[in-house]
Amino acid sequence: MLKNFKEFPFVKMAVVSAILFFMIVIIIEIFLSLIRSETLSEITTKMFSQNFLFSKILGAVIYGLIIAFFYKRKAKRINKNQDFKT
Repeated sequence: MLKNFKEFPFVKMAVVSAILFFMIVIIIEIFLSLIRSETLSEITTKMFSQNFLFSKILGAVIYGLIIAFFYKRKAKRINKNQDFKT
């Protein structure tokens, strides 16, 4: 799986990670709101508020950058170890 990540550019990996994280967080937030027995109109109002969207998008961007940096560094380290062994 890391071999696939080695081929991705840093920006593409960060964007994909951010989008996946954002979608998962939104699904969890909806699920938790339904458990708290909020109505659908309350959920949509909360989900489309500026503060909610800004915080979730900012969190997703930071998460995407961190994950992309981590995987690029890990792929570089694995590549270096493979070159050293041969």
